Amino acid sequence: MLNFHSRFIGVDRLPRALSELDVDVFFRLPQATIDVMRERLANDHMPGAATRQVGLAVQVAFMRATGRPLDGVKIVPAALLKYLSEELRVRPFSFGSLRAIYKRGRTLHDHQQWAKAHLGLEVLSAEHKKALSTMLLAQASEAASIDELVASASRWLYDQKILIPADRTLRDLAREAFSAVEAQAVVAIKKSLSAKQRAICHKTVFDKQESGISVLEWLKKPPRRHGKKTLDESVAKIRYLKQLDVHEWDFSKITLPRQKAYARALTSRPPSETRKRKDDTQLLEIACFLRVTLFELTDATVYQFSRRAWDLHRHAAEKAVQKRSTSSGEYRSSLLAIRTLVDDGSRTPTQRLNDIRSVLNELGELGPATRAAMTRNALIDDGRVRQLLKSVSELQFQGSSSNTRGLKELETLYSAYEGNDSELPPDVELSVSDTWREEIDGPDRKRALRALEASTVLELRRGLRRGSIWIDHSMSYRELEQMLIPREEWERERARHLSVMGLPENANEFLNPLLETLKIGIEALAEVGRQGKIEIDDDGMLRLPKLEALELDFEPKKISQAIFKDIGTVQFPDLIVEVDALVNHSEAVLGRRARSPQELIAYYGALLAQGTDRDAKAVATMIPGLDPADVTGMMHFLEAPHRLERANQRVLDFLKKIPVTQLWGDGQFASSDMMALDASRNMFNARIDPRRRTFATGVYTHVLNSHALGYSQPVVLNSRQTGPAIHGAVRYNQLNESNKLLRLAVDTHGYSYTGMTMAKLGARLDLCPRLQDLKERKLYLPRSIDAPVELDGVVMRDVSLRPIRKYWDELLRWSASIFSGRMSANVAMERLGSASHGTRVHKAADQLGRLLRTQFLCDYFSNPDFRREVHTVLNRGESVHQLQRVIHDGRIPAARGRRRDELVAISGAHGLLTNLVLAWNASKINDTVEHWRKTRRPIEDKWVAHIGPAHFRHINFSGTMAFNFGRYLDMLVAAPSGGSARVVPIRR
Repeated sequence: MLNFHSRFIGVDRLPRALSELDVDVFFRLPQATIDVMRERLANDHMPGAATRQVGLAVQVAFMRATGRPLDGVKIVPAALLKYLSEELRVRPFSFGSLRAIYKRGRTLHDHQQWAKAHLGLEVLSAEHKKALSTMLLAQASEAASIDELVASASRWLYDQKILIPADRTLRDLAREAFSAVEAQAVVAIKKSLSAKQRAICHKTVFDKQESGISVLEWLKKPPRRHGKKTLDESVAKIRYLKQLDVHEWDFSKITLPRQKAYARALTSRPPSETRKRKDDTQLLEIACFLRVTLFELTDATVYQFSRRAWDLHRHAAEKAVQKRSTSSGEYRSSLLAIRTLVDDGSRTPTQRLNDIRSVLNELGELGPATRAAMTRNALIDDGRVRQLLKSVSELQFQGSSSNTRGLKELETLYSAYEGNDSELPPDVELSVSDTWREEIDGPDRKRALRALEASTVLELRRGLRRGSIWIDHSMSYRELEQMLIPREEWERERARHLSVMGLPENANEFLNPLLETLKIGIEALAEVGRQGKIEIDDDGMLRLPKLEALELDFEPKKISQAIFKDIGTVQFPDLIVEVDALVNHSEAVLGRRARSPQELIAYYGALLAQGTDRDAKAVATMIPGLDPADVTGMMHFLEAPHRLERANQRVLDFLKKIPVTQLWGDGQFASSDMMALDASRNMFNARIDPRRRTFATGVYTHVLNSHALGYSQPVVLNSRQTGPAIHGAVRYNQLNESNKLLRLAVDTHGYSYTGMTMAKLGARLDLCPRLQDLKERKLYLPRSIDAPVELDGVVMRDVSLRPIRKYWDELLRWSASIFSGRMSANVAMERLGSASHGTRVHKAADQLGRLLRTQFLCDYFSNPDFRREVHTVLNRGESVHQLQRVIHDGRIPAARGRRRDELVAISGAHGLLTNLVLAWNASKINDTVEHWRKTRRPIEDKWVAHIGPAHFRHINFSGTMAFNFGRYLDMLVAAPSGGSARVVPIRR
């Protein structure tokens, strides 16, 4: 991982404007080294001894931070010279280059050799080179570019304490590794595809359709707005790809990230450019493009099918409510008419009885009594159900057995469609649920067929969500066993997984301490109730008093205003450049330093186009001298996996190093929530934001208690957020092993009982949900725990420990699959959602989750300080959301966000821009506080602890954006061989 701590690894020169923070973090020498060098200085009685020893210290500090020797002609930053002079207790030096020290080449050589020996570094040998090539070959199957491989090679050599050779040596090894992986991929494809298939693929992809566009361009187009037309078009593409037998190709020898990289290379260039590639390269990219496109289209089609099915069910439910309301009015009018007739004494009983019978005849036959039955009737009468089933006939649904509910029924329906049957045969055996049995077994066989269609649509949707039904040519809806750790591997590696996760193999070893904690928590909560600090009303609702505002002897708002008044205003481009000079996030994205200022500006433009509401053309208009094509090309570059994530991690590491952030939080407690971004209705996964009634998509962020944005990911609006909450925490902990998240505050949408379990076991953290609904504030306990009588109104003794103990091993297997990254928490929580109710793992996770939530609620209700901490971290998340809305204050451009890669890039760029602002503000707050203390202006830590960096009024986010590099150029742009980087004037 190219994080902040590896920022200088592999560089061969230092920037002139090296900051004091960089010197302190990267170039500070151990005390033992300083002592040795002081001793050398004391024993050196020759003229110029101090100069030589400072030069030697420069070599040691540079080699220790970069893994490379420093040539004698390179510039030495003043901050580094000042630090080393102070440590060696000699007068400060002012020379800018080592040329003044190393007038004799022998002296430079001796110093480099001494530094290498002192640091214990070895020269790259043949054996080292072989091991490095093996590592690069393994990395090449996942890496997105040669530059990333070169950076990985430098980091590996640094960790192995091997002197990093010249860049050309590493680049040649990286190219060899890439070429070897590509050659293996070509062999695998030629083995999987016959010569005829290869020829057909090459020809048909470039063929023109009746519309005038090529098949390649047609397949490139992502799905548009949610609707039948979009679904039909997606299915037509799947049909085309399956006619080429793409679903039967065996690409198991090529990793999925590598397949995606080859496919991305094809999509990011015009078809005319692809034709110019070598035959093998064309074949590789086209085959991988077709394969990945089939997977992505299948996922999109299943999503559209599931959403369409639920839309039909929702419309049926709305009709049922409307019909029930109408029927209630009719029944009431009829009852009033009957009552009038009964009380009419002027008529004979026979006349009145006949009139009452007439009123009842006008009512007709009584319909179903329940709302659910009326919904089923409305769904049966909806002709769009049959259209939906016919639309997905190209998808090959599979199940764990032939009796999987929904599959046999689907086969029966497709047989009826092929025979143009309008009725369901009476003797067919089906495993439908009891709720549909009466309609399907009824005498009206036409209605029975429609009932079977409605039942099958809902069963297919439910089966896909819980994993009992799957599709092989899919990424998110594959067989569940393919996503979990294989059973044989689990049996073999169980002990290792549990040791890493810190979980016991026996369920009782986990449950017994939890039950003891619950007993203590229940007693503590009862005591709080006796003191009158909580209230349980007659309806069993637990009510809490509002938290009182802290009594402070200072005004945080005025302190914050004073600090930011001293900080002053800043242009957004200057902010981006300044933080880049501090952390080199552009290097993390590009895999190297930018080769020219123009390339760096193109990266900044693409970052703005991805992370704001402006498109490539608008950004190019705002930045003088920038071509829209350069922005578009770099935007495609940013869509590669983990590039923006690496950049964000660098900024995050830098934020943690700023002293003032330690006053805000330790980074082990975070909040997560979704923020809606306005989007075009032409995005098939856009939904209507219930608050603003506009089409939108979601960005789900994790904000640390130190105000930093830890992780950002795209989500679908109006969906459960438990999966994204756990996934973001797992991914954050994987990138920050030294300071992991231990607790995560969420709102009601961000938790579920199964989510509480998987967060505890699979992410090793506690979910802390803030429950708004009073009905949710129930305490679930097993019957073995006695609760005080004061809590009877909120205690539910219905937790069973039996399924937890019985299926504990399966719970651990799921958790280890999430923890290891084999299965995404997003997929896992969908498989454990409401659709999986009744399955073994769901039973165990649900019961354990109830216990874990009860444990949390006992602490939350009885400890006001903990409750205040939860609310504080949630409020900090909201303040960061305000900053995010200023950065992205419009709508996602209509042509963006239709593919998953685009959404991930939008979310990542938006999160990175947010963290850049937070990092700049935090750095300036820290500088201002230190300046105030030096000038003896009153400022205390407790004052600073109550302000934050999520300010934006002093930043100009609009207007012409001119990126002035100035003194930061050496830190951002790689110098050409033989000289320093220079500014190239940019003109329109």
